[in-house]
Amino acid sequence: MNIFQFSDVEDNDKEYKYKILVYPNITYLKDLEKDSYVVVLGNIIKELNKIRDDFFFTIISPAHINSLEFENTEQLVIREFNGKKYYDSFRNYPNSMRMDFPFREVFDAIKWKENDYDIIYSHLPEHTGNLKCLLENTTNISPSIIGGYTHWTEFKEVSNYHYNVGLAYNIVGLLEMISCGINTQAQKDLVLKNAKEYFNDDVIKKLDNILVPLYLGWETPEYEKQTTEKKIIVYNHRPHTYKNYPWFLEQMDKLWEKRKDFEVWVPLAESREREYITNEKFDRVGYFSKLSSCRVGVCCRQKYDGWAVSATDGMSVGVPYLFSDDDSYHELAGDLGIYYANEKAFMRKLESLLDNDDTHRTYSNMALKRFEGSKWEKAINHFNDMFNVAIDNAPMLKEDTESYNKIVDFIHKKKSVTKKQILEHLGWGVRISFSGYRNRLRTNPTIKFTKNRYEVK
Repeated sequence: MNIFQFSDVEDNDKEYKYKILVYPNITYLKDLEKDSYVVVLGNIIKELNKIRDDFFFTIISPAHINSLEFENTEQLVIREFNGKKYYDSFRNYPNSMRMDFPFREVFDAIKWKENDYDIIYSHLPEHTGNLKCLLENTTNISPSIIGGYTHWTEFKEVSNYHYNVGLAYNIVGLLEMISCGINTQAQKDLVLKNAKEYFNDDVIKKLDNILVPLYLGWETPEYEKQTTEKKIIVYNHRPHTYKNYPWFLEQMDKLWEKRKDFEVWVPLAESREREYITNEKFDRVGYFSKLSSCRVGVCCRQKYDGWAVSATDGMSVGVPYLFSDDDSYHELAGDLGIYYANEKAFMRKLESLLDNDDTHRTYSNMALKRFEGSKWEKAINHFNDMFNVAIDNAPMLKEDTESYNKIVDFIHKKKSVTKKQILEHLGWGVRISFSGYRNRLRTNPTIKFTKNRYEVK
């Protein structure tokens, strides 16, 4: 049940100028609410809704996601659609998830004769070319395509597959977009460096123009402040090699040999690998509440150069983070972070934060200061700019043609019609793109677009 269905404003009558089809990047299927894509998308929609009211989002999902319920969203759950049971279309093993595009499931779900989409908001570049092929060749929808941000790129530096074509697929998808956000400038540089193995200089130049460093906003958390006498070191990233978790455990083992007055919380760990590790699980409020009691967080050196939502989570509740001295982390924390260049510096700074209350208080305040300057309410403007670029690049008829005038007359006569009724009235099918007509209709002051209809104002 949609919690907004009994709203005072009837959703079907509300004007939405632009419909956006969101294609997901699911990597944490067992708990969708904790998937980074889900968290980011929820914040983007929530903040966009504060500055504009003309978007309606249709979100393709493997299951219904409560945190993505808004007045202007709907979810197409494609594991089962109209009584048809499909195989597990969303997979979180990288090779399967990124190489296996669920063509039939998506095609059935979007109901192209009844629906239109002005913008494709793709969070999985590897599937973007397939998605464009589906829309352009089997429907009459020709949308603008942008990327949310490229959540993961399979660089050879971080992938250990015997055969890896993920990067090439990723770039081919990126090239279909008008623009796509990427975590950091450091990560963009890494993409361009690796892309040269597959593509010529002209493609690299185009890719350079498409990729835009788009810093994620920092979520304003809901939580109850907790305190504890325990000295808790939090590692709230995924405990994987690409996050340098084995190195982190080595350092913690050394520290445990020296002193046994701390514990390490690894909330995403499946098991307790050491006696000093805890891995309690909480809902979102409980997670931030527990996080607020931590003494210090750690971000290890990684070859991926990505954004660390885990660190922004912690800093938003005043947890100082100890960062590897890398460009991507400097982009995240700026002058208000704490950086280490080697193991010796890591241990010295970590123990200072554990033992010295004044040092801890200083860096806790610096973390909160960085949070205040990086909230979603400020970051969202850059995301909004990307949507406006997509709108500006949408296909449109250059003049009022005979067919266009027939559509206008039909809407005026019926007062309220669906796309399907317009297509049946004109006798149109897949061969005539409807997007150019739809975008020109939007400029007509007598017509408004609702979620599923065209109506006379």
